[in-house]
Amino acid sequence: MPKLLPFRIHFEDPEVVPLDLVASDAEAARQLAATRRGVPAGAILTVIKQNIDEVGR
Repeated sequence: MPKLLPFRIHFEDPEVVPLDLVASDAEAARQLAATRRGVPAGAILTVIKQNIDEVGR
């Protein structure tokens, strides 16, 4: 089983709220975020891997 890592996803549209999720890598996080928000993957501005200490802040 792959290790899951925390990511924060920011979208180009400022009205779309950033999304925190866990995924195996940045590409998986990008695809999951696009699916959850119902936007194309190209609408994602940044994918940031968070330190485990930052999660929940």
